[in-house]
Amino acid sequence: MQKPETGTNENIITEELHKTLEEDPLGMQILIRGQEDELLNDITESLKEQVAAEIAPKGKLKQNSRKKHRGLKAVLVSVVLAIVVILVIIITPFGRGILFDAVSSYAYGKMVHDENSTIHQETSGPTLTPTDVPTATPTAAGITEQEDKTVNILLLGEEAINSGIANGRTDIMMIATLDKKGKCIKLTSLMRDMLVQIPGFRDNKLNAAYEYGGVPLLYETLSTNFGIHLDGYMLVGFDTFEDIIDKLGGVTITLTRNEADYLNSTNYISKEEYRHVTTGTQVLNGNQALGYCRIRYVATGDHELNDFGRTSRQRIVLNAIYEKYKTKSLPELALLANSILPDITTDLSKEQFTTYLKELTEIQGNDLMTLRIPADNMYDVGTVRGMSVLIPDMKENTTLLQNFINEGTGDKK
Repeated sequence: MQKPETGTNENIITEELHKTLEEDPLGMQILIRGQEDELLNDITESLKEQVAAEIAPKGKLKQNSRKKHRGLKAVLVSVVLAIVVILVIIITPFGRGILFDAVSSYAYGKMVHDENSTIHQETSGPTLTPTDVPTATPTAAGITEQEDKTVNILLLGEEAINSGIANGRTDIMMIATLDKKGKCIKLTSLMRDMLVQIPGFRDNKLNAAYEYGGVPLLYETLSTNFGIHLDGYMLVGFDTFEDIIDKLGGVTITLTRNEADYLNSTNYISKEEYRHVTTGTQVLNGNQALGYCRIRYVATGDHELNDFGRTSRQRIVLNAIYEKYKTKSLPELALLANSILPDITTDLSKEQFTTYLKELTEIQGNDLMTLRIPADNMYDVGTVRGMSVLIPDMKENTTLLQNFINEGTGDKK
């Protein structure tokens, strides 16, 4: 690297750091590894000049005594050394690791930890070939580890209002897949009205598993029916869902005329003062977006009704949240995370959380890939014990889901 001319270091450093922070969501990568030492020397010299200028703006230090000069020099050296240490932490790979671990530990400590949940790996599910299910080995803690290219986190949105049960209802059930090889995130919506086997109970709708036995039974149910390995879960209440969107500054959603009229004339938007949405593309706040997610009786723009329309809208909103997240700066994301983390419950260990977070930062803002289970033409509509249910073709849906997680493309309904 050619040394810049005098007086240009500050601008070059500022531009390089700004560019780096824009390109990396965590601001953890800067320039080329082989140039770090030279860059650090340039930054150090520039900082010395800036600190000296701050202490003596006129460029002249009045020295009343040798003792005073020595004291000032000591302060200057201390300040420079402190700044250099901070820069080393940010710039060098070793330092970045320390900083990342510290940030991850802080974030993990803010969440609510479920230490009673156990991930179940069942062998009683569909007949699968060895390549269908990731290789897993149970650990002493009951959590399974796998050498695989994917991480699967169960995302749950809980509504406890008037549920009459301790666990409430999981109106949002999705599997978020981190594809480490493909460098992308995949999102699978699980229809709550899907008829499934629930171990220890009669066949019922999928969301009954959480009502009956919480997350452990839901893990077991998904393993029994689809042979899916889950690495953990994250649960938020609907109030938190609203809060997340509000703190992002809202999300951009396109409404049909029927959707807008329905939201403005019903209590799906629970706060009456927000019932003023319009036809077309607009920014919805948290309360409006939650109401949009819950619409069942009005068709989407793609003519989907009932729970199909609702899960479609949920994916649309989550994708909008993801797109909004990508526009936020590092300080904005830090403040957002700090405020919402206490409202998230998870059974991930600290080590898992840190590892998955690091892997997530390696994804450079790729688009979300989406899937819905059961998919079109892979289910029947029926009635069981007076309940209207979706009866999935388990073999077809299991194959589709596992192929999607491991290799497939998205946007399948």
